[in-house]
Amino acid sequence: MRLCKALRPSSASVGQYRIIVPCSNRRYFADDRARQDDPAQTPSEPNPTSGQLASDRDDAFKINPQDKTVETAVGDLPLSPVMDPTFWEARMRHQVPKVKPGKPQNSVERQLRANPFAKALATHVRMCAMTRTRLPAFFLQDFSVVSHPETDTPWLIPHSLIPDEHPAEEEPDAEGIPEAMNEANSQETGESLGDVESKSHISQEQKPGAATSTDNGRPHGPTAYVLARQDLISSFTVKRSGLSHGPQRLVGINPPYRHLIKKIIWRRDMDTYILGLMRHDIVNDMLYLSKLCTENGRYYIVKCWGWNDVQYKHKGAVLWFGEPDEDAGANEARNQPGPFATFEYQKTDIQGQPLTETVVVHNMNMLLGPEQAKHVKGDAAALKDGSIFMLAGRRTTNLQMKLWKLQGYLADYGDI
Repeated sequence: MRLCKALRPSSASVGQYRIIVPCSNRRYFADDRARQDDPAQTPSEPNPTSGQLASDRDDAFKINPQDKTVETAVGDLPLSPVMDPTFWEARMRHQVPKVKPGKPQNSVERQLRANPFAKALATHVRMCAMTRTRLPAFFLQDFSVVSHPETDTPWLIPHSLIPDEHPAEEEPDAEGIPEAMNEANSQETGESLGDVESKSHISQEQKPGAATSTDNGRPHGPTAYVLARQDLISSFTVKRSGLSHGPQRLVGINPPYRHLIKKIIWRRDMDTYILGLMRHDIVNDMLYLSKLCTENGRYYIVKCWGWNDVQYKHKGAVLWFGEPDEDAGANEARNQPGPFATFEYQKTDIQGQPLTETVVVHNMNMLLGPEQAKHVKGDAAALKDGSIFMLAGRRTTNLQMKLWKLQGYLADYGDI
């Protein structure tokens, strides 16, 4: 901050109309180290700081935030809010990006990150636009308004479920670098141009949401939330259900976008479309974990030799693919796990006291469908033998959350 330069009486002269006009051929400084412009005067001793202004020095003033004053050469002055560091600290407190979570510091944090139910409850609280119920975002399905790239019409899409390329597929490993370089060179020479176009066409067909996504991957318009239930979303297209105005309500919840209420487009098969996206995401995660188990020797998917063997495995979620062919019979439909099924077993704690443990059991034929369950069991090497498997390890936490959300999406709450 520069100090104010006051004009001395001798530096001003009275003009023609009795106006004080400062003399422009003189220059004065706030300190005593005045610079003499007249060469006829006696030269003074050289001063290394003679060319520095008082306002340019670091010790020109000192801020005292406790007393709200500024110490200057002329005395203490009141502190302006612009110079108050506590004012700027309070103002910028909510604009500083949050620190990314690092490694867990203790056993409690490690258990919290490995618990899918705790992570589900720790998501941000949002409100359902239809029921006005406030729940963690894990139990809700988000819909974003985007503009179609060809027709420029507004669409509602489940933006969080739009599939993205897996990070492991984007970055080739050390063994696949020569193949990636050869493929890039062939594309530059035009040898595989037709293959690239056909692959891009197939990828667009497999990813129906990619046509409605933006270039930067973020939606144009607002985001609204609905309970993640298939029966609720399917009722948006049923007349006289009381919820046929659901798409318009999702857009009208944000006042700046209410002019799009009559223009919004809603897929009539949105409930099955969301179901397909959720199943496709789960299948990709299971195939990826199976690849890590077979190629890298990991134990994310562990085979259980029966229900009695579950208690000896690492606590996680049980995947049930049906009874073996030789044991399948009339009791298969009676013994298969239902929605929100659990399995309990007895253990002893470190003090020797009996303890009851409970794990979640997912009926994969019911969640993924017979075709998808058969597909993932045939392609995943870690799932080929056996019918009962355990998801173990912190890396499977997100997959367990997706399975639990799919469980709630398909459940018939009238029978619960």
